[in-house]
Amino acid sequence: MNRTEKPIVRIENWAVVGSVIFRGYRELEPGQRLTGDVMGHTNLRNGSIYTSAILNVDLGNRLVETHNSLYQLGAVSEDYARWMWEQERGRAA
Repeated sequence: MNRTEKPIVRIENWAVVGSVIFRGYRELEPGQRLTGDVMGHTNLRNGSIYTSAILNVDLGNRLVETHNSLYQLGAVSEDYARWMWEQERGRAA
């Protein structure tokens, strides 16, 4: 990840979607987008956003890199957490 040139922004109540036009949740991986509530972005007001496409995911540090920013993952949205649990349960069955 290119951490030195991109602002680090905290994102709360986050989920992963395929596009701005919501068509269901997606796995946290490159090519998808984050949506959630951001705080401390240098160019945007605090509030809900859809990010540009995810480039890299660093789960160990809870960082997600997009074209423009690094997002520090805070609390996941309850709906997305439930969706992830259902995905895991389906894989285990």
